[in-house]
Amino acid sequence: MRRLPDIPVVAWAVVVAVALLTVVGVSSIYVTDTHYVGGHDGPANALKQCARALIGTGLALIVLQVGYQRIGRYAYVLFGTGVLLLIPLLLAKAGHMTFGGLITPRNGAYRWIQLPGLLIQPSEFAKLGFVIALAWYLRFRRNYRRLGGLLVPFVVATVPLALILGEPDLGTALLLLPVLFTMLFVAGARIGHLALVAGLGLAIIPLGWQHAHDYQRLRVSSLLLQSSALRRAIVENPDRYASIATKRQALEWSASTGYQLVHSKNAIGSGGTWGQGWGQGEYVENPLLPDRHNDFVFALVAHQWGLVGSLLVLGCYAVIVVAGARIASMTTEPFARLLASGVISLLALQVIINIAMAVGLLPITGMTLPFVSYGGSSILVSLVSMALLISVSQHRPYLLTRNPFVFQREHHEELRDGQPREPGTLEEAAV
Repeated sequence: MRRLPDIPVVAWAVVVAVALLTVVGVSSIYVTDTHYVGGHDGPANALKQCARALIGTGLALIVLQVGYQRIGRYAYVLFGTGVLLLIPLLLAKAGHMTFGGLITPRNGAYRWIQLPGLLIQPSEFAKLGFVIALAWYLRFRRNYRRLGGLLVPFVVATVPLALILGEPDLGTALLLLPVLFTMLFVAGARIGHLALVAGLGLAIIPLGWQHAHDYQRLRVSSLLLQSSALRRAIVENPDRYASIATKRQALEWSASTGYQLVHSKNAIGSGGTWGQGWGQGEYVENPLLPDRHNDFVFALVAHQWGLVGSLLVLGCYAVIVVAGARIASMTTEPFARLLASGVISLLALQVIINIAMAVGLLPITGMTLPFVSYGGSSILVSLVSMALLISVSQHRPYLLTRNPFVFQREHHEELRDGQPREPGTLEEAAV
């Protein structure tokens, strides 16, 4: 077995931040294990999460051994496999089938495949496969500099997007388009073209709202019903606000659709500056907050460790994002730069959506917090993603070409001015 290249200092920052986040996650999962109302069942979930973290670390080491370049050669295979894994879930939902117990719905959602001793969530693998395939596709192309050239990337994104929405898994689906826009921007797509596509997407939101299912509308209206003034207005004039919520939904909001959000915000606020202490506090000792060990784990972190602990967690994510941006800017290899940018945007968006959901800024969508939330597929994919980022920092090939994503018009300007740009700058990605 060949020796792994040395890990640069900037990559060690990623390793340390990921390790701290994983420890915080396992610690939070452990205390929820030992305080169930039904009795103390021991740290079963915490042990499972530790085992998954070890498996993920092993997979990460394999990725580092193989290298991102060789993995890139199989980008389309990885993407296709991720898409194929999503199809049985949609078929199971359409036919209300379980395929012999392989697929079991939870709360009406068909998101998981039960294998012997392992529960996997295909959408987690599909989103990473999407990033790798998109980076591979964009690495040497220029047609996306034209508006028509954006068609293929958007069509490719639509396939997993539609399949994931069908499960339904709104949280993961929300990630794909922002990641696509970010990678196209880094690859050099024109800002005007991206703004036009985004504007068209915003323009059809009212149409989508009209055709949305009742439960999907309720998720959005539940967010709006945080306002006591709006709830009071609906109660007083239900006909006027019928498109938002009914009078009954407004009256019962805090005990029904708003229950998780109310307790999430209470858990965060009750943490204060220093928190209640590890394993302490009402929201640890009592199961008042559903999904406190996965989707709402940030509320549990804030409850135990307060503002200081919350800022530490956010600081770890900031370290990963800044280090990832540095890694992307240091490489002149197109695929590497796009891959690093895609991985970082994927992580950052997950963090933003999860925390915004916990504090009531976005609808509750079922988004996990990377490295902290309980979940096998999530931590495996997150660790492999970080391994790809570190692999980019390890392998920095010297290319005998001009800088990536500097296009013909800009190149001619350089020749005319006689002052070529400094290589490896992030400004080139915005051209």
